[in-house]
Amino acid sequence: MLSVRLDELSIVHLRNIRSARIEPCPRFNVISGRNGMGKSNLIEGIYLLGALRSFRTAVRGELLMYGEERARVTGLFGDAAAGIRCEMTWTRGERTVTVDGKDVTATGMHFQMLPMVLFHPAMMDIVQGGPEIRRRFLDRAMFQADGRYPSIYRAYQRVLANRNRLLRDGRSDQRALAPFDTQLADAGSRMVSMRAEFVDQMQPFFKDAAERISEGGVAEMTYRPSIRGAQEEYARVLADKAGVDRERRFTTAGPHADDLVFLMEGHAARRYASQGQQRTLVLAAKIAETRALADCTGRIPLLLFDDVSSELDRDRNRHLFAFLQSMGGQVFITTTHRDYIHIDEHRADYSVVDGTFIPG
Repeated sequence: MLSVRLDELSIVHLRNIRSARIEPCPRFNVISGRNGMGKSNLIEGIYLLGALRSFRTAVRGELLMYGEERARVTGLFGDAAAGIRCEMTWTRGERTVTVDGKDVTATGMHFQMLPMVLFHPAMMDIVQGGPEIRRRFLDRAMFQADGRYPSIYRAYQRVLANRNRLLRDGRSDQRALAPFDTQLADAGSRMVSMRAEFVDQMQPFFKDAAERISEGGVAEMTYRPSIRGAQEEYARVLADKAGVDRERRFTTAGPHADDLVFLMEGHAARRYASQGQQRTLVLAAKIAETRALADCTGRIPLLLFDDVSSELDRDRNRHLFAFLQSMGGQVFITTTHRDYIHIDEHRADYSVVDGTFIPG
């Protein structure tokens, strides 16, 4: 299977990176340096090209180098994405994305064309954190797995916002809510069905990875929608909950209230799993995401690991690098200590000091 490969990367005025240009190794790229030097900024720059958004902030101005008004990230891709040149430029007020010189919007086609899997320390909260963190994990994967999902997701969010506005304003009799309920039932039931199908696709990969990492532990990932069934059943549940929604002044059920539950040995991991078991589940979830996306898109995603080695103990590190070597594809890893990275072949190293990247 072909992989998404970044052949050239150019960054200008992204956070503390004034100007950088690298030609990455086709397999493993290890970026090392002290904290605050710019390692994560490089990962963020690559991620911007695939996700069209940052994984660290929703405020565009925070991405700009201090004192600068415009920034740019450019990537030339190869292998499964052969010849694609993607560029993002932004100011505090606007953003432009082009692929091969043509303007691009955040469509499913773009996400499927440049699938990327990101693992960074904040993702350790996938198990322990609130449901919104798990929904975000699932939705981000779905954006890349199914080209239909982004437009359905956005349609649902628009209708949900309008329905909640009616509820807040007290103009929420059944006649006023009915048209929004119909649209919510349409988009919401499709979201639930697509999410459930993707979780089913990840499940065997997740179980296998968790069993290998924990040496026999039984783990499960379960999608729990707050409304089940086809469009008609979805609409009926919305109507039944209308009184509660009026009282609380927001829509209480739907994909925005769903959860992804992790079980370890049959028990809810959020409540009963040890810290080590939770890390196993997070790592297994990211491995499952990678393998499922490869199946869905027909290409191995580009893998971005930001300072993950410091979050994993020796055994989990060993399993991670064994997976990365067996999966193939291109990998970017940041670390404060090169000794954490157990890769000996097909590897390029970069040191970073104050936003400057030095090969070797």
